[in-house]
Amino acid sequence: MGERRAHHRRRIASVGAVIVAAVGLSGCFGPDLSDRAHDIGAVLSTKAGVEDVSTVYQNGFDSGRLLAHTVTMSTDATHNQTLEVAAAFDQETGPEFDRYDQELTLLVSDQELDIRDNTSSDIMAERTSHLLILAASLSADRIEWNRQSKQSTFEDSLELSDAQTDPFRTISAVRTELGSEDFQLRTRAPSQAEWNVDFPFSEQAQNRLETAISPILDQNDEIRIEDDQVSSYFVEIPDGPEAVSQLRDKIERIDVVNTQSWDFHWTLNAGPNNQWNPGWVNVGGCDYGDEPDSQSTTGAQTVEDQLRALYDTCQ
Repeated sequence: MGERRAHHRRRIASVGAVIVAAVGLSGCFGPDLSDRAHDIGAVLSTKAGVEDVSTVYQNGFDSGRLLAHTVTMSTDATHNQTLEVAAAFDQETGPEFDRYDQELTLLVSDQELDIRDNTSSDIMAERTSHLLILAASLSADRIEWNRQSKQSTFEDSLELSDAQTDPFRTISAVRTELGSEDFQLRTRAPSQAEWNVDFPFSEQAQNRLETAISPILDQNDEIRIEDDQVSSYFVEIPDGPEAVSQLRDKIERIDVVNTQSWDFHWTLNAGPNNQWNPGWVNVGGCDYGDEPDSQSTTGAQTVEDQLRALYDTCQ
């Protein structure tokens, strides 16, 4: 055991030294805390269930300030042991790191849990508790929580990568854990299709949407949900004689549950090179902003004109 811990300390020190040397060329913001960063990594390495720890410390004009630890847990590590690692990170990062971005990555079995905190508010243990529950109930390769500072223009976010779980089940599980908070959920399927959902998102609104679109939902469909309704929907369908009817079916199913105008985007895939022909209609409104010049074929442009005549209010 002593040899393993010594190995951890040597690895932590070497990683930190490389980072400090790189950022030192650009100058530092305030005192050099690289030794303290190494000490924190050493403390984490002594926790039960920990197999490996690596540390990154940055303090430079170009790199900014960052304290990050990646902890690999053993395959038989328990829920509580993983929580104890996160709690130790909170306890060890004192006020000297208050102006640093702080990151804790936990490699648990075949899943990666990332917590990024730009507020220095000791959230690691509390967030880890929620992420471990989500990791147990959802099939996702990576789960990431981002806490943004009040000065940031970005929202707090929860991101699930390569999620194998049905998106509506994912939303329900996230609501159970975090649903009363304000944040954006991003869930990305193996197909790379992405859903972006602003929370709180009510169970009633979810049920209405699920009932409406489940019969026509495709694994490549991408959805943006804001204020309890779909604000943007993107689909890919084959070009052909059925294209308009397929697009209309999706538009009308979603519009039944929406009370405000929303954007519907599509791509008609055609030709041997799978050429993309994009289209867009602002359903129930006439907000196209500075719309770029169309690159679509004449046929694809005709489809867009037909749908705009039916569903926007510009006429």
